[in-house]
Amino acid sequence: MKILVTGDKGFIAHNMIPWLRQDPDWQVDGWDWDPKNWPDISRYDWVIHLGAIADMSCTDTEAIMKQNLDFSQWLFQECNKYGVHLQYASSSSVYGDTRDFSEYAPCRPQTGYAWSKYLFDRWVLQQPLNIFVQGFRYFNVYGRHMHLRGNRANAIHKWREQAQKQGYIEVWETAEKIRRDWTWVGDVCRLHVDFIKTVNGSGIWNVGSGLTHSFLDIAEHIAEQEGVDVRFIPVPEAEKVRMRTTTCADLTNLKATIGKRKWLNVYEWLDT
Repeated sequence: MKILVTGDKGFIAHNMIPWLRQDPDWQVDGWDWDPKNWPDISRYDWVIHLGAIADMSCTDTEAIMKQNLDFSQWLFQECNKYGVHLQYASSSSVYGDTRDFSEYAPCRPQTGYAWSKYLFDRWVLQQPLNIFVQGFRYFNVYGRHMHLRGNRANAIHKWREQAQKQGYIEVWETAEKIRRDWTWVGDVCRLHVDFIKTVNGSGIWNVGSGLTHSFLDIAEHIAEQEGVDVRFIPVPEAEKVRMRTTTCADLTNLKATIGKRKWLNVYEWLDT
């Protein structure tokens, strides 16, 4: 089997490609964004589309829509034309600030990035399908290679780096009220593989552990490990407009599709 992974210089792809290559019968290639040289899809059996402008703070709407929406639509059309099955990364950000995280719940995107993901979700399954199209709404993915996201790195990476470089960790004043579904990237990779092997169908699924922990709980755990203090800072004004209090994957649809799964708890990962 031949698989193409887009966004191969990114955090999740850096984990995904070695995971896929564990199967000796799978040939796995990577491709990263090049506006002048789009990939030849006809050579593959599956495409796993992970590439995107994923910066929640990006205000260049044209760039976001061109790379995240227009390219994704082109990629789908190429896959559909050549009979190449498609998996793609969506995002829990499409839900907005809500407590209803069912895939059937109304979406309220708050950023250009979230809108680009929502619009593709909405568009792609309105198309006539000759292939399987499997979209995954990721919830707060963390794990090895987080540093590749730079300023967009997961808070876990930022706090660990702050502890080691600054000797303290900075958290927002409302950190105890902000809860996230922390999802280990290895579980994400495993899910993609299991879908390729066992799920003959199309749809959109939440990808998360279904459990939440507060920002403050995680920050304090890292601070205790590193022997540093936690310092509170005001919530930046730019963050207030896209603030989400809680994100927690509703796994009803995922369990109905592929069964109950064991998800790594974030504290298990932090302690190893």
